Amino acid sequence: MYKTRIHIREFLLLLLVWILLMYVGSFLLLRNYTAESMRNININNGVFGLINFAQFYIYLQWMVTPFLQNRNWKSFIGKLLPVFAGFIIMKYTIAAGCFSKDVLYRGYRIENRQRVDIYVTLAEYAISSLWSGILVVLAAFSYRFFIWWLAEDKRRAILQKQQLQAESGFLKMQLNSHFLINSLNSIYSLALMGSPEVVRANKTLTDLLSYMVDQPSDIDYRGPVAAEIRYLEDFVALQRIRTGCEAGVVFNIPGQWPDRQIAPLLLVPFVENAFKHGVSNRPEMPVTITLECSEEQLVFRVHNHISGHQRDKTGGIGLDNVRKRLQLIYPGRHQLEIRDSGNEYYSNLVINW
Repeated sequence: MYKTRIHIREFLLLLLVWILLMYVGSFLLLRNYTAESMRNININNGVFGLINFAQFYIYLQWMVTPFLQNRNWKSFIGKLLPVFAGFIIMKYTIAAGCFSKDVLYRGYRIENRQRVDIYVTLAEYAISSLWSGILVVLAAFSYRFFIWWLAEDKRRAILQKQQLQAESGFLKMQLNSHFLINSLNSIYSLALMGSPEVVRANKTLTDLLSYMVDQPSDIDYRGPVAAEIRYLEDFVALQRIRTGCEAGVVFNIPGQWPDRQIAPLLLVPFVENAFKHGVSNRPEMPVTITLECSEEQLVFRVHNHISGHQRDKTGGIGLDNVRKRLQLIYPGRHQLEIRDSGNEYYSNLVINW
């Protein structure tokens, strides 16, 4: 039933387009609108145009489509020739019976002082109709190729999106595992020291992981900027618990946010990198995080002083990971600048909405 509705809708749409092409083309070429010219248009483009459309649709459904599927030339030609000849005979019969003066009349000659009208014979009509019949066949092939091209283009777009989503999901998985390893190492360090902050750190880590797990894998998904900020605040809070130095981090964020959305988990790798390789327990050399958001763009800056030793040996994939995700999610709509002066590290990300 569904396929029947699809075929009916396609038939009606093609019929409408066919009639419009027939009439609009004739009206554009016609200079003088007279009763005779309008009659010619209605006969040639109306009556015979509908017959040509019926021929086109028969070719399309029962010859062209099966041929393109099985490439059976004998079957195609065996169907084409009888239908081709049948439509020529049918059009000639209609013309001779109803529109002989309009379609078949060639003039007259004088025989025995009598005027004798001359009409196109069936053979002559068949020869003159040959080219128009070939155009109808070509139109059927062209339409089917066009529809298949659209379907193939849509299929390629879906496959490309699925590939991008798979790659983005894999990158997020890498990022999450990288973050989890570093966070567990921090909590483990607190536990070894017998710090009472272990409980609060564990609660904060639980909230962070819940946010990460709740994010869809769809590459087109965007979440509220405010939710991403809360996630960053929890992340910074966890690092402050680990270092025991509140003033070791300066987090500059505005009080109000525009109603914008962002791909999740894009900002935290820069902050994580600053804590991993920077100094975060000295108020005179703080990690500085600045976030600005307008209706046009988001600007995210992270600055840290570089520690004399690497805090852990895990990872190394964080910033490379986020570069790839930015290329997938915001192609041509972001600028990322990273500078390493040897003593200080600067990350500057701009995302254009």
